[in-house]
Amino acid sequence: MTVHVIETKAERALAEQFRAVLPHLPGMRERRAAAFATFEKTGLPSRRLESWHYTDWKGRQRETLPLVEEPLADGLAIASGLVDPFSGIDAYNVLLVNNDTTLLSEQPDQVDVVDLVEAARTGHPLMAHLGTAFPASADPMVALNEAMFVGGVVARLRKGARLVKPAHASATAAAMVPSSVHARSLIIVEDGVELTLLDSVTGRDDIDFQLSTVVEFIIGDNAKVEYITYNRAGARSQAFIGVGVRMGRNSQFNTVNFAHGVGFGRHQVHVAMAGEGSKLGVRGAALITGEQHFDHTLTVEHIAPGCESRELFRTVVDGQGTGVFQGKIVVRKEAQKTDGQMASNALLLSDDATMNNKPELEIFADDVVCAHGATCGALDEELLFYLQARGLPKKEAEALMVQAFIGEVLEFVSHEEARERLSGVVEGWLAGRG
Repeated sequence: MTVHVIETKAERALAEQFRAVLPHLPGMRERRAAAFATFEKTGLPSRRLESWHYTDWKGRQRETLPLVEEPLADGLAIASGLVDPFSGIDAYNVLLVNNDTTLLSEQPDQVDVVDLVEAARTGHPLMAHLGTAFPASADPMVALNEAMFVGGVVARLRKGARLVKPAHASATAAAMVPSSVHARSLIIVEDGVELTLLDSVTGRDDIDFQLSTVVEFIIGDNAKVEYITYNRAGARSQAFIGVGVRMGRNSQFNTVNFAHGVGFGRHQVHVAMAGEGSKLGVRGAALITGEQHFDHTLTVEHIAPGCESRELFRTVVDGQGTGVFQGKIVVRKEAQKTDGQMASNALLLSDDATMNNKPELEIFADDVVCAHGATCGALDEELLFYLQARGLPKKEAEALMVQAFIGEVLEFVSHEEARERLSGVVEGWLAGRG
């Protein structure tokens, strides 16, 4: 007998929605049904799941919003009014408005970009890689995304590809009425290729929106990827963003996630360091205010020997906001000579702010160097006094300290213009504090 845990109003509505849309979803219907069955085993994640202990998705999602149906023209009009800090940077551009994908610039040689809907409908060979970097079994929200996704891209950077500028994927939640959207992207970077990808998610502040998006990277031997993400899904959004990575031998993957203006969100990273000698950097920064809730969660699996990983997260919480960091480094028995370092630091700018830190290590090898740490506290009063004694008003002194705190994460963004624009977002957020 199969036991289902679909019990809340929102979960029942999700099941009804899936049954209604399954015949109309592009391709992979058996796989979608299997993914939804995996989701049904737990339902929307709640505090009962250890990995979701600090982010009660089920408690937050009281209802399931209808799937977005906004026409592309209307969505484009809405998107034009939203601020994307990466807009205007010289890049290869892909625009995703709700479920519609548009290539806005030329496609470089040795690079194939296919609309995900078309790839799923036609059974494109690259779809065989879907779910290999972030399987549905890893998390109920990933399973739900695999069952429901509509929209996104499949990209392959073939061996020998040379990109002279970054790629920019701009995803916009653009609707006039409360809606939900599920998107998926798959990026295959073959041996020796280098890629810088700027990925932005933006949404309105005055509309309820439920967003689920998953991006998977399959990285070949000696390949190098920098992935910079900006998340401003909207003040009334409930946004899940998953990033799955599988790394080849001597490959490099560096990612920085910057989030602010998200009502209730989670950015979840799952990395399998499967190739010997690979190097990983995962960094994140979040600015949280009001009653916002933002969760950075990551799992790094050291599978092959001789790999190095570095994780650094900075969270600033103001008002009655809540920040979460959960990080786990797993070192498998075969992963000797592993070097893994992880740190999470939080600044609380008000007495009502909350931060939850949970760093973890699971080590099954005996020749490793691993460490983790977490701190949480207010601004240094002595340093604040020092700055004020030299003529700075208190708010300006606080702003300088917060900028320096977040700036240590943004320094890992190698693209200079993108880094400067993200720094400008921090300045704007601080100016909004008054």
